[in-house]
Amino acid sequence: MSFGSRAFVSFIALSFLALFVACSSNSFNHGTPPPSGSFSNSNLNGTYVFSVTGSDSSGASQTIAGVFLANGAGAITGGTLELNNAVSGPVLPQTITGGVYTVGADGRGGFRTGGGLTLQTASGSLTFDFVLSSSGHGFITEFDNNGSGSGTLDLQSTVTQGNIAGSYAFNLSGTSGIGASICGFSNGSSANIPLATVGAFTLDASGNVTAGLEDFNNNCSSLNVTNLPITAGSVSLATVPGTATFTTSAGTFNFHVYPVDSTHLKFIESDSLPILAGDAFTQSAAIPNGANVFTIAGFDSVAGAPFTAAGLFVTDGVSLVTNASAEDINDGGSGDTQVTGFTGSYTALSGGRSQLTLNSFNNGANGLTGNYVFALYPSMGGLQILEIDNSGTTAGVAYPQTATSVASSQGYGLNLTGANSSSEEDDIAEFTNNNGSFSGLVDFNDQGVQLKGAQKFSATYAPDTTISGRGTVASGSFNLVSYVVDSSTTVFVEVDNNPPQVGIGSFTLQNASAASNAAAAHLRVLRLKPGAKNAAKRH
Repeated sequence: MSFGSRAFVSFIALSFLALFVACSSNSFNHGTPPPSGSFSNSNLNGTYVFSVTGSDSSGASQTIAGVFLANGAGAITGGTLELNNAVSGPVLPQTITGGVYTVGADGRGGFRTGGGLTLQTASGSLTFDFVLSSSGHGFITEFDNNGSGSGTLDLQSTVTQGNIAGSYAFNLSGTSGIGASICGFSNGSSANIPLATVGAFTLDASGNVTAGLEDFNNNCSSLNVTNLPITAGSVSLATVPGTATFTTSAGTFNFHVYPVDSTHLKFIESDSLPILAGDAFTQSAAIPNGANVFTIAGFDSVAGAPFTAAGLFVTDGVSLVTNASAEDINDGGSGDTQVTGFTGSYTALSGGRSQLTLNSFNNGANGLTGNYVFALYPSMGGLQILEIDNSGTTAGVAYPQTATSVASSQGYGLNLTGANSSSEEDDIAEFTNNNGSFSGLVDFNDQGVQLKGAQKFSATYAPDTTISGRGTVASGSFNLVSYVVDSSTTVFVEVDNNPPQVGIGSFTLQNASAASNAAAAHLRVLRLKPGAKNAAKRH
């Protein structure tokens, strides 16, 4: 079996030069004073791995990844950049010849500070916004008229081939091509067909795959593509970027690899189709006992619309999910629907894989609850989750919950990725929490068509009195239901319905002096062209 199709293509394939153009149609609010902080250009100093997944200005799925060298004084001195587009295909890695950046006192690399992050190649340049949570980690969004996307940047450690010997779990998502329908629903025009995969692999000291398993979900179907042995493969760091190949009965997939450190590898597919991108983390030996905070995103296979959810499921340490579990969903921009008391079970790990069944769970069936089955792979980057029951296409991550409150008198960086009726939207913000009152600045990118920088962000946060770690964020920018993961990280689902938008994201405590902070993995909505159920954008 193989994935990948460019049938029904209605987009004009973009040339490499066309993807790198100057910004225009920007809107900035220079009248709002910035929050204070202790960040500066010196906090972006070293080699950083970055990835941004989103859509180009025509709506085609696109991923950008690479490494850049920042000198701590506002200059980019080198690196590598590549992209893969569902219509025009992959672009070979390009040398970054230069660039500039500015870090404001609040950790934002946005246009209020005089410039974000510009990466130059021989073919042109791309511009990004970012917000640092520390000198080692930050959120990043594309911020130009080429399109929109969200991701992360991480300070890179020196990693050799021998350092990555061991077992990893991975979570990759993207598209298998351009088609006329998603999960049987006619889109009326070309759509990005959703594809996602999770799995595990073990490497020897030479980078050869000695064991592994993989599960796929292509366009709401996992028929005959679950629990597949990885029969051949390798991960090599002999070049920059590194290379990887995985072969199962579903086909052979080729990737470029950017190591963050020996526990964390970033992947971007180098094949023309499908296009997958994501992360691999060192494998964990057990499923955590207790509350696990999750975010998932996918497609409502009954109503035909994007779907996102956040919540927690509580495991008993043996095989059961208890009725202390809860979730909040946004189904096609319908606003918040809460489900409590769902239960379930999970199997013992075999090859690093478990099968998770959730009962009376809402997984995007037009508001109906049911029983759903997921492949689950535990890792140092959380539990990697993929639906495999042929009833939908959702993927996500769950993290052990170790705290339940949001610290006050602290600064936070925020990233949101979502979809509305006309486009993808990616937002990035920095705010200070003062006893539940959020105040800061936010930048909006509606798929490169409309850029709004340095907009005032004001919100109120109200903790739930019954569900541990749950809270609501109400603002004029977006409305969220959030779940605290740990003392640094909170994840959320967007619950706007007037006008509607679906989305997920996270906000992370800032600490300019820290080498790194615990942070949510790269959360991405499966890139689906918004359906007719959505309405106009609110901005």
